Amino acid sequence: MQQYSGRMVLCMVLDRASLKQESKALLKTARVNPYLFTLLVLAVTLVISGISNYMNMDDEFAYLYSVQYGIDLSFLALHRAFPALVVLFVSVVCALLNMVLEAGVSLYHLGIRRGEEMPYVTLFDGFSFAGKIILLSIVQYIFVFLWTLLFIVPGIVAAYRYRFAILNLCENPEIGVMEAINMSKAQTAGFKWQLFVLDLSFIGWGLLASLTLGILNIWLLPYIAQSNIAFFQEIKKAKGIGFFPPRPEDDGQFHPHDPFGEDNW
Repeated sequence: MQQYSGRMVLCMVLDRASLKQESKALLKTARVNPYLFTLLVLAVTLVISGISNYMNMDDEFAYLYSVQYGIDLSFLALHRAFPALVVLFVSVVCALLNMVLEAGVSLYHLGIRRGEEMPYVTLFDGFSFAGKIILLSIVQYIFVFLWTLLFIVPGIVAAYRYRFAILNLCENPEIGVMEAINMSKAQTAGFKWQLFVLDLSFIGWGLLASLTLGILNIWLLPYIAQSNIAFFQEIKKAKGIGFFPPRPEDDGQFHPHDPFGEDNW
């Protein structure tokens, strides 16, 4: 298995404000509306979540929901109609579907950064390598869970350590799961705190979105996704770790940028 150490990058501070501003501007250049795409994502995940919740509903849940919201849901309780194994199977399938769809979102936003036209069906492109996506998600979950057993903080650090693994896999589905994880470990070394601060910078927006019953997420989620990818690409460039497409054939033209908008030649 290939080991990644990368170039030594000491005391490099990424310009968070500039990268976030760049991400906002980039969303405006998307040839397929990122906000309508996000609306599609939210609609599909809402349906999947609804199916999972519907199958898992029992009398106790229906009663508590009825008390809290004044809506009688007792007619939805299915625990007598479906065996527990069926309910479990549907819940697992829904969880796996969400994993693959999340990769589809990453594929869409990576494509925007390359300047490509990413149609709405990009959301489902992850199914072409769904096995790797699911395996990667499971391995990441296990690693983070094991670190969390030591203490909460190591678990949080581990989550940031593997943060870019899915982006590495989406950029190059030919690599293995552990290679994507090892890339992410090398990429995030020295940058975890800055990634944490990046996440903190969206807390206010997240609280505001909750006050709008999540409607603001239609605009917020693409902004967060592109900002995260902006950090990913800057770190790739600085460390020289990650997928870089082959240099174009010599056609007599000057190519100052690669398809990801970075000077990597």
